[in-house]
Amino acid sequence: MIKITYESFDLEKEFISISSVSNGAYSFFLGAVRSDLSSSNKKIKGIYLECYEELALAQLKKIRRRALNNWKLNECLIIHRIGKLDLGEKIVLVITASSHRTKAIEACEFVIDSLKIDVAFWKFHLLGNDEKEIVLQKNSDGKKMLKWKDIIN
Repeated sequence: MIKITYESFDLEKEFISISSVSNGAYSFFLGAVRSDLSSSNKKIKGIYLECYEELALAQLKKIRRRALNNWKLNECLIIHRIGKLDLGEKIVLVITASSHRTKAIEACEFVIDSLKIDVAFWKFHLLGNDEKEIVLQKNSDGKKMLKWKDIIN
């Protein structure tokens, strides 16, 4: 299941939607808006996320398919929010489900690493005085993708 939405999501409801007795393990990643910027002393009021939805959905489907196939998952759920988000709000949810924990954990890490690099989302920090500052990809995120080079090639 893949969703791009302006609306918040209910973690328990989403978990129930993919629950099955064939799953022995679930791995979750929940990303939320935090107040500090690790690269500076700036404080933010929130974030704004944009995407090219048709392209982003296609990219998310490709990531999901790779995760399902490479780790033999039973399910992979990806929800990503767009629009204005306040401090503490949920941004992204990834849940992977498999028979065994190692597969679920590794696949979840792959999905979130891929989201940071391979999907057409643009993130802006909302600062004081209605100022917006674009958030650029980090070199460290690109380096993390090297771990998955055999899967994405």
